[in-house]
Amino acid sequence: MPMPGAVHPGEPAPPAAGGENAPEETVVVDEATRMRINGESKGMMNHGKAIKADRTDTTVDDVWEPDPKLSFTDAYVKYTTYGYLLPKVVLLGPFLYLLCAPIAFLGKRFAMRLPRKTDAVDRRTWAFFFYRLFAMIHAVPLAPLVLLSYALDMIMYYALSVPYCLLGCHAGRYAESLKAMAPYKGGPRIRFDDVLVCVAGQARRNGACEVGFSLGNMFVAVPWLKYYVNANPWLYPLKERFIQQISTSWQDMDVDRIMEEGRAIISRTAQTSDVTERLDLWEFLPHYPYPPPGRRWAIGLQHVNQACMLVHTTHAVASAEGSQEQYILSNSVHRPVWRVMLWYNNPYHFLTGWVEASITNGQPSQLDKKHGGEHPMWLVTSNSPALLDRNHWGGGPGTIDKFFDRWLPVLTDEVRARIRGPDVARQMHQEVISKDGISRPAAKVGVGVDEEVPEWNPAIQGKPEAVGLASASASASASASASASAWTWA
Repeated sequence: MPMPGAVHPGEPAPPAAGGENAPEETVVVDEATRMRINGESKGMMNHGKAIKADRTDTTVDDVWEPDPKLSFTDAYVKYTTYGYLLPKVVLLGPFLYLLCAPIAFLGKRFAMRLPRKTDAVDRRTWAFFFYRLFAMIHAVPLAPLVLLSYALDMIMYYALSVPYCLLGCHAGRYAESLKAMAPYKGGPRIRFDDVLVCVAGQARRNGACEVGFSLGNMFVAVPWLKYYVNANPWLYPLKERFIQQISTSWQDMDVDRIMEEGRAIISRTAQTSDVTERLDLWEFLPHYPYPPPGRRWAIGLQHVNQACMLVHTTHAVASAEGSQEQYILSNSVHRPVWRVMLWYNNPYHFLTGWVEASITNGQPSQLDKKHGGEHPMWLVTSNSPALLDRNHWGGGPGTIDKFFDRWLPVLTDEVRARIRGPDVARQMHQEVISKDGISRPAAKVGVGVDEEVPEWNPAIQGKPEAVGLASASASASASASASASAWTWA
């Protein structure tokens, strides 16, 4: 099934972001309709316009200095989390894993019956009707346990946070923190059908057992990490921090083809078996399914390590009611791809803020990364030493910035291998030296013939045929050879 709103072969591609007649700037519907089909709120949009006007360079991170006075709070959060969350995971986790597993198996079975390279799920079919029906039946015993887990988190959240705030006389700081969180409240609800589509696509990538286990971890741990650890106005002075991750340049590839392959990796529901084998090895694997008719946004799912997280994703390629209008917050976008909202009222992602994924122009401070992939993030956080630490145990913004600097080369290699072949991807592989401010490309380019690469980067493994792939032609400049080899990656 073709993706909704897709540009089909033979049709003109959309112009660059902000250019004349760019679809994201073409007003077709009224504001209320646009917010509904895009999954937006008035507060969010007003906030976005305000901060865009204040920042001209979105290619450089905000570099915050840690406040040593918050070190005691960091220790308090860490040890109270260990004391509460670890026993909860041990006692409640196994039941959640067992009850999530059947839904993951149903999703895997549904996805495996779809034709290969199915982009968007048709939710009007009998197959999806029965998938939804049986998933709802299995959700009946799961729902009370999910609610119990969330209720326990909220009880302990207030029990551990409010007295700390009052005893420390931090009421004024609390009021300021609420202002930072306000734009990210009131987002769209999580839709059950959207989650089922996510589970189906993710189970086809990672397997039903792993997805069921990861969903259980999401329910048992992620709300606590979000509300208590990462965005707690009772304990921390919260503000909004901007961080940006940009891949190395993709100028050797056509931008339209990059976007096509990126969506095929992340938004396509039914991958081929060789693709799923590669993607299953990734440390981080997002799946942002295409929205149903009438919407440009849908729930997406991020799979990292052994946990899942839910996000609200707006697709630049999607059209609803004739509109593709979409506000772009970053000032360095060449072409938009996704907006990923981390709403505060979504308990199943551990961060709060506004995220985009686009093709960058690199302007003004990273011109050598032109047409690479950019991932700007505006996150509600604190300048505590722990949350700024790039190895924080709870996944603060510093840790996330470092993580994406590590993951973007993996995405780069996969996209390049699909377009130009695995040999070229191996020759052009380049890591990033991750740090606050600007993460620069490493000096070393390419992977030696006998050099080992991490298992989680299968696109440049020395023997790509081991994961069902054929090596590209040695001549990357021969377009016919490159095209032939790329078909094995589709």
